[in-house]
Amino acid sequence: MPTLLHLDCSPRPESVSAQITAEFAAAWCAANPNGRHVHRNLARHPVRHVDAGHVETVARLETAGTRDLREARRAARTLAERRSWALSWKLIDALLEADVLLVGLPLYHFSTPSVFKAWLDRIAIPPLLVSPETGRGPLSGRRAVVATARGATYPLGADQLDDDFQEPYVRAAFRALGLADDLIFLNADLTKAGHVPWLAPLRDTARGSLQQAVESARAAARR
Repeated sequence: MPTLLHLDCSPRPESVSAQITAEFAAAWCAANPNGRHVHRNLARHPVRHVDAGHVETVARLETAGTRDLREARRAARTLAERRSWALSWKLIDALLEADVLLVGLPLYHFSTPSVFKAWLDRIAIPPLLVSPETGRGPLSGRRAVVATARGATYPLGADQLDDDFQEPYVRAAFRALGLADDLIFLNADLTKAGHVPWLAPLRDTARGSLQQAVESARAAARR
C-alpha cells in the first residue's frame, strides 16, 4: 500500500502552501485509491524541540558510528533519554513508512518556519543520513515534494536570490537524508500581493504563480 506523508507548516486557514499541498494530496489519493494519506499540520500540532535527552543519544550514536536503525532505536539509556527518543521515533517511523513526503512550507523571514526545523531536528539522526561510503541511506529512492509560498522577494530581482535561505537549505537537508534524488519544488510567489499596497500591481502575477504551482502539483501527483 503506497503511503503519502503530508506535512503542513502554516497555521493560517487560508495558507497558500497548504492550498498547493491539498491539491497534490487530492490528486495523489485519486491516482492511488488504495493508498494511505497521513496528514499532520506541524503549526497546529507542533513537534517538541530536541532536548538534552535527544542530543545525548545522538552523540552516543555518532561516537559509536552506529548505522543500524534497530540498534539506534535502543540507544537511549536514561528515563529522560527514552522519553525524548520515543517522540523522535514516532516521527522517524512515519517517515520510513512513507513512499512520498509532501511538505507545505511558507517562507518566514528568509527561511523555514521553526516548526519544520523542529521536525527535521528530530528525524535527522545519524543512521537515517546517507552513508559517506555509498551515498545512500534508508530513505534513498523516496519522492519528496515541497510546496513553498513566498510573500514577495524572489520574483522581484535576480540580486535577491542570494537571500533565499529556504530552498537551498531544504535541498541541502534533504540531500543529507537521501531525499534529493527525486525532489521537486512547487513555488507560489508574491503571496502578499493581495494585501500589501506596494505589491498590488503584481496581483495578476501572483495569481498566475499560484495557478501554475497548483497545476504542477496535480500533474506531479499523477506521476
